[in-house]
Amino acid sequence: MRNKSIGSITKVFFNKIVIEVPSPSDIQHNHKGDIYICNGLNDYITIYKDLNNKFIYQVTGLYEQEKAFMDYEESKFYQYAYFEAVPVGEISNKKFEYGLSTFPMINEEVYLTTVDDIQSILIPDNEPLSLSLGQLTTHQYIPRFSIDSLFTNHMSILGNTGSGKSTTVRKMLNELLSLENRGLDPNQMNFIIFDIHNEYKAFSEEYASYVSVDDIAIPLETLTLDDWINLVQPSSAVQLPVLTNGLRMASLFRSNENHHKWIMAFCALELYNNQQTDAVTKRSKIVGLLDKLESDEIRRVLRLYNAQYGNFPQDHESDFKNVIQAYIEEHSNVEYEHCQKQLTTLLEEASNKIISLTEIKDGIDMILLLEESKGNSQVRSHCSTLMTRIDNLILTYSNTLFDNNSEKINSFNEIIQFQKALTIFDCSSLDDNDLLFYTSYLLREVLERQKEVRKNDRQISKIYNFILDEAHRYLTDTNQEGQIKSLRMFERISKEGRKFGLFLIVASQRPSELSKTVLSQCNNFILHRIRSNLDLDQMRKSIPYINDSQLFRLTHLKTGVALMAGESFVVPMEVLISGEDYGRESATIKPSELWQVQIGELRV
Repeated sequence: MRNKSIGSITKVFFNKIVIEVPSPSDIQHNHKGDIYICNGLNDYITIYKDLNNKFIYQVTGLYEQEKAFMDYEESKFYQYAYFEAVPVGEISNKKFEYGLSTFPMINEEVYLTTVDDIQSILIPDNEPLSLSLGQLTTHQYIPRFSIDSLFTNHMSILGNTGSGKSTTVRKMLNELLSLENRGLDPNQMNFIIFDIHNEYKAFSEEYASYVSVDDIAIPLETLTLDDWINLVQPSSAVQLPVLTNGLRMASLFRSNENHHKWIMAFCALELYNNQQTDAVTKRSKIVGLLDKLESDEIRRVLRLYNAQYGNFPQDHESDFKNVIQAYIEEHSNVEYEHCQKQLTTLLEEASNKIISLTEIKDGIDMILLLEESKGNSQVRSHCSTLMTRIDNLILTYSNTLFDNNSEKINSFNEIIQFQKALTIFDCSSLDDNDLLFYTSYLLREVLERQKEVRKNDRQISKIYNFILDEAHRYLTDTNQEGQIKSLRMFERISKEGRKFGLFLIVASQRPSELSKTVLSQCNNFILHRIRSNLDLDQMRKSIPYINDSQLFRLTHLKTGVALMAGESFVVPMEVLISGEDYGRESATIKPSELWQVQIGELRV
């Protein structure tokens, strides 16, 4: 037996239907003991296809229109209500499936969706382990979501500041930890959180490891070229080749002392032969290189190198060149004419592994000197920002993030075993470039570990979910002032991470600034209030699960309300997040409360 019809279909389109409702005030009724009240927008309605099949639509628009009482009495009118609704899915033999393959016809009767049908849509019976985040805004239902689906897809949690994103994440994590009562071991969950604003401190240390970046150290020899690009942010035209060759030169110096010696001598002689600059300045550079070489002959000829005029007494210049050339050939084991080719080959074969920040500075300085010896007098000025960034890295991180302290390195290696449910990295002291490096580095470390498991034909026993808080600060395609950065690791994880058990949860207030590749690979979306037209337009392009009316609705969502859409949500739905206990860390500071105390003190 069907419940009471509310109206009939007057128009049918692929993306919506229009329903004529003769008596809007007469919709409320009782069916099988349940009271049915039309809640208007976002309410679910049903059109019966046959005895066992039903179309499910969702109301997206309401309006009234005057209609003549009878065709021949145009002076008499009465009000008709009209509902617009978008297709949601189909119930066939009591099983719901998202999307429609066929559509209803005009004049078919429309009904409010029954309690049993809503429950079958929102609370599937075949999901043994699920979590809830809150209650529907339109019905007294608390939908549940399968953890097997929710955390094996990439997810975006988007919304303006203060709309409830961080509260939603904390609610989700607490719901997961509470599944211990359902027989799960929370410390097998492996959620890695990059905490930008110290908002994730309330979890029990039984399940959470809290890590300050100042208490650990990353071994520099584990960094790749992409890591250095993210750290240094070179420009692509000049600085990137200099950075690349500087790393190789530094590695070459460390691997073989003889290489270090003859390359310095070679650079000094090339500078003397080719650089057309101030003679005294040129002498300073050359002496600075040759003074580091332990050779009595070199010291002898350097004493003849006039410090005031930057030249040699008569007939001593050839002696200087011959001594340096002999030294080069002795330590390089090749003739001087072949040294440039030998150096090119050695750099091509060298790695980019170094063990201290000062090594990269020395390596880059040597590359700049070689470039200057070829007549490129502007290269050092073009690389001034690169050197400034490296100096800043040395000043900032030599005793912290890139400290050679074995205890800090061991601590880092122990932490990245991820033995707790939540590993929370306090990244509040890192700027945007360093955040990009740090997150990308940890993603790569975990990916390489998972690849090794697969390579050895072993079953992957762990999955990892990375929560990228305030992702718009570093996971962005925008390059400022011609600088480049590497998002390849994020994009690779977004496209291939599923095979290796790695998943991203991207939280951001600026969707328009996020990497388009990463955003396009997200399958689940939790959308809080968003008002920027740029952000809404980007979401329209990137999210196939919602329509224009739902996007427009985002601009008016209350704080704490989220539109959920994607593969893990059977239908797009508005949910009021039950986050009352998890919003304190993100609460807005009220001036009235702060200022009131100060006013009171002044009065006293």
